[in-house]
Amino acid sequence: MTKVLNTEKAKASFEKEGYIIISSVFNPEWLSSIRKICDEIIACAEINNRDIFSNYYLKHRADQGVLYDLYQRVPEFSQLARNQKLIEILSNIYSPNFFLYENSLVYKPKGGANAVPWHQDFINRPNEPIKAIAWIAIDNVTQENGCMYAIPESHKLGFLPYFTLKGETHHTRINMSRVDESKAVPLEMKAGDVLIFNQLLIHCSKEVHTDLPRRAYRAAYQNFEKSFTPRGTPIVISLKDKSILSEVHNYEELENKSILRRGVRKIGRIMANF
Repeated sequence: MTKVLNTEKAKASFEKEGYIIISSVFNPEWLSSIRKICDEIIACAEINNRDIFSNYYLKHRADQGVLYDLYQRVPEFSQLARNQKLIEILSNIYSPNFFLYENSLVYKPKGGANAVPWHQDFINRPNEPIKAIAWIAIDNVTQENGCMYAIPESHKLGFLPYFTLKGETHHTRINMSRVDESKAVPLEMKAGDVLIFNQLLIHCSKEVHTDLPRRAYRAAYQNFEKSFTPRGTPIVISLKDKSILSEVHNYEELENKSILRRGVRKIGRIMANF
């Protein structure tokens, strides 16, 4: 497991291995308030996976340990996604200009199947720019409570063949015939550490049954080669080149997508009233 702070070494490690772990980005004492918020919102989601924003964002999946779009729903999570140390690292190893593409709280729900199978993030979106994902450890993350496992350098394989299981949060699964699973390594972390990885890094987590919580905030960032998100609107996180705002090379495509999304949302609101 590689832990680096030097910017040049961080970029080299990120490009070679497909991931880096940055130690102590967040103060564990400050994270105690985030843990309390996690307890509250998980309890609410277990009672009802819908909330007042469900017409705009995905419904939560407490049964599979995923609460979606918390940056938009819960103010405190914006402080995680916009942490200056994290942004500076991303600016140097990924892109100086990027926005929040997608975000979620991921955890291990008790009393059921909670494994996450081998996958690449956004594997079914090969025409979009490659994204960088920040996986922020809210609790200590160990093999006992369900740390992530990754296969170093597997991002260099590109987009792999996959199959889909309907109804599952992690519905796209990799065909592992081209992958040497024996090279996988556990990515154990302390609370406050941040794992940054290339979306194509092959990773998973095993089923665990323990009383130790394992919560992490996952934020996916995308550069401005294309400026759309799967839901909601782009939230700019780092913009060191302001001239990007004047570029319109994807405007027609975005305008069409925006019209379609407004129509879908309107239908959703109408159906919700029946």
